[in-house]
Amino acid sequence: MARIPHSPCTILLPLALLVAGLAGCRPATPEDVAVEAETETESEEIENTLTLDDVVLEQADEEGQLLWRVRAKQASYSPDNKVATVIEPQGELFADGKLRYQIEGDTGTLHQDGKRLFLRGSIVAEDLENGIVLRGSELEWIVDQEILIARNGVTGEHEKMQAVATEVQVFDADKRVEFWNQVVVNFKESGVQLRSDHIIWRWEEEKFVADRRVELDRFENQTLSDRGVAKAAELDLKAQVATLKDSVQVALSDPPLQVSSDELRWNYEKETLESPKPITVIDRKDQLTFSGDSGWGDLNAEIFHLIGNVLGVGQKQQAQINTDLLTWYVSQQSFKAEGDVIYRQVDPPMTLRGEKATGRFDNQTVVVTGNTPGDRVTTQFVP
Repeated sequence: MARIPHSPCTILLPLALLVAGLAGCRPATPEDVAVEAETETESEEIENTLTLDDVVLEQADEEGQLLWRVRAKQASYSPDNKVATVIEPQGELFADGKLRYQIEGDTGTLHQDGKRLFLRGSIVAEDLENGIVLRGSELEWIVDQEILIARNGVTGEHEKMQAVATEVQVFDADKRVEFWNQVVVNFKESGVQLRSDHIIWRWEEEKFVADRRVELDRFENQTLSDRGVAKAAELDLKAQVATLKDSVQVALSDPPLQVSSDELRWNYEKETLESPKPITVIDRKDQLTFSGDSGWGDLNAEIFHLIGNVLGVGQKQQAQINTDLLTWYVSQQSFKAEGDVIYRQVDPPMTLRGEKATGRFDNQTVVVTGNTPGDRVTTQFVP
């Protein structure tokens, strides 16, 4: 049962017990019984309409550890004295006896069994461990499970990020926060935005996980620069690396490329992309496509390296190259290939074979060589 330590109205609560105690000092008479019954009736009527001003309500567990403390401008009790409705509540929530949250709202409902606490209106909840401040229209504290829930137009403010969601759940024991429905997380230092319908923040690891369709945008000077789309993602805030998984598509603005794979590791600080799985890179402007079993790219240097079963295609020139390894210099529109090189073009028809090759698709200039000086054969075609 909640305790009301400081209230001018607390004198009303033991009235029935006081009368009963005095009556117990001598044998009861019919008049005493009548007075006691009348007093109990009056006390019950007072309980039914009990309203206290400027109260402090507390709830402790069986071991005496504090579960919550709420100060309110006014508190009204239900007839069974099990629920208190409060106005302008402000208070603290505790986990394992330690202060965890500071909360406030316009109104609230406190369940005296200690299992649940609700605040409504303009609610604010500050998490004193991970530092996030949540604002919304409804707050629920599930005491036994140590779960805090904020609902309805929730915003979260943190020194490293800002978040918007329909609902936010904080799981104290697991050190995680779950953002639900139309979630947008903006990371302040990196200019990266993460969007999904479900994002999990593991605050000790500083990782954000999306387990359904997710979009990741990178901004430069508040202008959209690059966008990644996938069915799942994990963002490591410390390393500033986002790992996108399953049907990944990344559209880059400078250079204007589209990169696709089933897994891409995107270091948005160093501006590199890496994939251990089949990867395709498309130059939208010059209509060039390169693919391989794996690969990585340096966006600042504008270089991509492709490894294993590499295929390069120039759509405008109707030419292609097959090789084991290929380095593509994007800004120069040139490539260097090594291992079982086969170059083909349609006009004029030609096929070149060798161990190494350098060339360009735009002017169809290709040099193919052997692997050793003894078998070195150079073929050059200039239309």
